[in-house]
Amino acid sequence: MILFNNQPISNDKFSEEILNHGLSIYEVCRVFRGKVIFLDDNLSRLANSIKKSGVHLDFSTLGVENKLNRLIQLEHIKEGNIKYVLRLTPSGVDEYVYQIPHSYPPEEAYEQGVDTVTLRAMRENAEVKYINSNLRETTNAIIKEKNVYEVLLVDDDDCITEGSRSNVFFVQGDTLRTAPLPYVLPGTSRKRVLALCEKDHIPVIERKVNLRELSSFDAAFITGTSPLVLPIRRIDDQLFNPSHPLLKRVMDAYFQLLEHHI
Repeated sequence: MILFNNQPISNDKFSEEILNHGLSIYEVCRVFRGKVIFLDDNLSRLANSIKKSGVHLDFSTLGVENKLNRLIQLEHIKEGNIKYVLRLTPSGVDEYVYQIPHSYPPEEAYEQGVDTVTLRAMRENAEVKYINSNLRETTNAIIKEKNVYEVLLVDDDDCITEGSRSNVFFVQGDTLRTAPLPYVLPGTSRKRVLALCEKDHIPVIERKVNLRELSSFDAAFITGTSPLVLPIRRIDDQLFNPSHPLLKRVMDAYFQLLEHHI
């Protein structure tokens, strides 16, 4: 079932292909135990994406939270990912709310870490979460071909900015490093990690990481709606320590916060 402008329609009456034309701003929310976790962060980022896109729209009139909850109730969703899309057309605005396939990392991935590769690519207006089908198709093909979990994007300065569907952090001694805004999407999990680090007095340097610097870092991890906080084992040919004490400290703090919000 899909909610189209808040009215239920069957799946066979909708194709995501329509969202590849024009501007479609979206947000993916994770449902756990029948509730959207960190919903306020999702709504804040969606409002920011709309504002950064130059769209003149009163976000409060959309009632996004109610529409997400309506789909959860209608579909009896206990766990999974929900996608909200705001599609701008010459005739006005259309809204879509629907479930999307999810692939959560297995438990061993949080112990052993995951493999990643780099790709020279950049998202225009990185702070806006908009549908970019060309980049998604390219990275999906690489993930399948290389049998990796994520593709990390490299900009014209040879610096890693973010993942194709995640943010990335690096660990160097007792300090974290991550690319700053506006070079990356302000991920909700990224926001939570930064807040936890501030609370626990963990230093964070917001600066891009050049490919030449990779060997100087002890560990790395990605954050996102599906992976939450997930250690990286390898970036291209560079290996990292998925059991680094600071990385484990951040992971423990994040999952404790998650339990508190459920």
